[in-house]
Amino acid sequence: MVLNRLENDKRPYALHAFLWAFLLAAFIVVPIMVYDRGYFLYYGDFNVQQIPFYQLAHDAIRSGNTGWSHLTDLGANFIGSYSFYLLGSPFFWLTILLPSAWVPYAMGPLLMLKLGFSSLTAYIYIRRYVRQKKYAVIGGILYAFSGFSIYNIFFFHFHEAIIFFPLLLAALDEFHATKRKGVVALAVFACAVVNYYFFVGQVIFVIIYYFVKLISKTYRFRLSEFISLMIECVFGFGMSMFLVLPSIAAITGNYRVSELINGWNALIYPHTQRYIQIFVSMLFPGDVPSKNNFTPSAAGKWSSVALYLPVFSMTYVVASLRDKKHSFFNRMLIILLIMAFIPVLNSIFQLLNATYYARWFYMLTLIMTVVTVKALDCQREIRFNHGFLPVAIATGVTAVLIGLTPQKIQKDGQPDSIQFGLEASQEHFWAFVITAIVGLALTYLLYWLYHNKPKWFYRTAALSLSVFVIAYSSVYMWSAKMYADRKEDFMLNYALNGGKELTLKDLKEVRSDFYNTSDNMGMFWQVPNIQAFHSIVPGSVIDFYNCVGVKRDVGSRPSTTYHGLRGLLSVKYLFTETKKNESAKAYSDLMPGYKYIKTENGFDIYENEYYVPMGFTYDQYLTTQEFDDLSDHVRHLALMKAMVLTQEQMEKYADITGYTEGMYQNLNAAHDEYDLQDSYHPQYPGFDSITADFGYEDRDYFEDAKKRSNNSCSQFAYTQEGFHAHFSNTGDDNLLFFSVPYDEGWTATVNGEPVDIEKVSVGFMAVRVPGHTDNTIEFRYRTPMLSEGCIIAAGSFIVLALYLIVNKGFRAQRGFRHQYRIKQKSQEQGDMV
Repeated sequence: MVLNRLENDKRPYALHAFLWAFLLAAFIVVPIMVYDRGYFLYYGDFNVQQIPFYQLAHDAIRSGNTGWSHLTDLGANFIGSYSFYLLGSPFFWLTILLPSAWVPYAMGPLLMLKLGFSSLTAYIYIRRYVRQKKYAVIGGILYAFSGFSIYNIFFFHFHEAIIFFPLLLAALDEFHATKRKGVVALAVFACAVVNYYFFVGQVIFVIIYYFVKLISKTYRFRLSEFISLMIECVFGFGMSMFLVLPSIAAITGNYRVSELINGWNALIYPHTQRYIQIFVSMLFPGDVPSKNNFTPSAAGKWSSVALYLPVFSMTYVVASLRDKKHSFFNRMLIILLIMAFIPVLNSIFQLLNATYYARWFYMLTLIMTVVTVKALDCQREIRFNHGFLPVAIATGVTAVLIGLTPQKIQKDGQPDSIQFGLEASQEHFWAFVITAIVGLALTYLLYWLYHNKPKWFYRTAALSLSVFVIAYSSVYMWSAKMYADRKEDFMLNYALNGGKELTLKDLKEVRSDFYNTSDNMGMFWQVPNIQAFHSIVPGSVIDFYNCVGVKRDVGSRPSTTYHGLRGLLSVKYLFTETKKNESAKAYSDLMPGYKYIKTENGFDIYENEYYVPMGFTYDQYLTTQEFDDLSDHVRHLALMKAMVLTQEQMEKYADITGYTEGMYQNLNAAHDEYDLQDSYHPQYPGFDSITADFGYEDRDYFEDAKKRSNNSCSQFAYTQEGFHAHFSNTGDDNLLFFSVPYDEGWTATVNGEPVDIEKVSVGFMAVRVPGHTDNTIEFRYRTPMLSEGCIIAAGSFIVLALYLIVNKGFRAQRGFRHQYRIKQKSQEQGDMV
């Protein structure tokens, strides 16, 4: 027995895997860049999150503003908010070398690099399992351009997980094959740093992978090796704490993290079409995000349900499942497919969260890819028809049932009509059906024409795969671009220009509001604003918006109904898109108190005539109990009348609030937190609430805004460490309110003396300022758990370094054991069979 592959080929297949995928990506991406004048514009999250996020983070790092980002929503922990999206990505750090204006142009080339590296890392993992390494290259292409990968161009930051995950499995295999120390630690470190969310799912997958390997006897359990493996995992993860620990600290207040799957929803998907959706995703290119076409009522529009493999579909996967029932990869496939169809098992990959996501399907895709290329490499070991016929029949039957089943359509004011087809869009549906059928036809032709001609089979398969990938990916992406809420001209002329035509001198010092326009316009222009499409923000922001009746899930989008928030949040300007053939109105009919001043950069601009500068005081104080009993409809206006404090804070600042012992006894007896009054004027027997005198007309709001403005800071400016303000207090001691989200990382000084920061009005901050004094206020922010994370990371690095020195790290301690072993003829013949 010798330990060489069947084909002792020394060609640089790793380079082939990268360059092939990179060139295919270029054929797909470059035409879009040409069309978009050098930019790569897609739609949805890619356009309004990834592009401005990259540029904002790039500029923040180059300027040193890495603590608090006042350009993210109402303000956010920079590391906590952007580690999920980009801070751990090596591709993002490449942009740091570029000028700011070049960053949006870099998105297309970065995508090409990501697809190239996806192919490379998949090749590195797969090559161990094939006799001919060139088939591992095909595996890299299948993985890089899989349905999951193309679907998630929409979520640009998902590709980091797609890239690094194969390296984690390759490192685990290498550790068990050669006892090479250190590779697992590096892989764990890399996967945890690039995206902590996906790392959770990867850990679950690796645990399953490891035990199935043991059951299949492809790994041998030795206690000493297991201990070494655990050491590498623990300290590899420990080295990532400099980024992971502050990230975890930042999301602990996010309600989406704590919603766990339960009840019948843990056993059966509440949307029955979801089972069809998962099944269909294996046979056809995935629906574009936000548009469930094959299964319109499956919900989970952004759930990444995509498992399609270009050309070959499930042909060789099904054949392998039927002909190699007890192999390791088939066992993995069966386990993973079962998990995909059972809600609670699917949710394990995101710690049992109740929101449905299939964002772990790239791991299943990788296993499907390995099974496919192993079958291509050894076609005599499986029966082609055992896979092709079931898949072809399933594809055809599914297409006919969804595409031709009649359904009654009801439209208002029109008689019922019959429509053939259950899909949402016939054009997109039949385009993807034709794509799948063409792929199966190519698979059939490749097998019957060339399966006995290995050299020609590979060449023809490579050519067919290349053409198919370019065609199907291009059709997918160009069709997805059609769903963009703003066309290319708008994005190029008014968003990506950074607002260069705007002439408002104080625009970057005050908050603005954007109405009925593209998400994150303020972030494109890098101006503070209250509209934000961003999932990771301080818990205090989420608590505040939800408390005043504004749903805060993945974005902050307070409607114009809540005009009181504009005063509270110190909004000065309102931007609305200029409408063709329609002149701007003298006063905005969107919200009271706004006057038109000019039109610039494609927007009509209105100024808030009742603008309240940042940092102001109150003369009334409201308990949280009284505030909770107010109707959601008026809470935004009540916040302009009084500062909301807990009873403990009322007592702490009794000289300001007028608190006396026992004054809230009757209030507490009458207030029922489980049965809130939901009233404009709550009533409490034996307690006179100040809310009884609250008025909620426009004139009342204007009066409140004037009062707050008359007692506001004369100066306010953001700094690298936080913000600075100057307040001349002509009255007695008071609490100075700032509509900056409360966070544990804040410290404050007033006139150079440290002061307590109070969390007030649900989610904001206030500090005590002395009366009859010109006060200088400084707020400084330090990222929570960053120092502790760096200490843990440094300690883990030192321990791991010592471990590797003692154990001769990164050296193979036994010969490489290939998956395939072959016999050798006598040396006289000098040839292998």
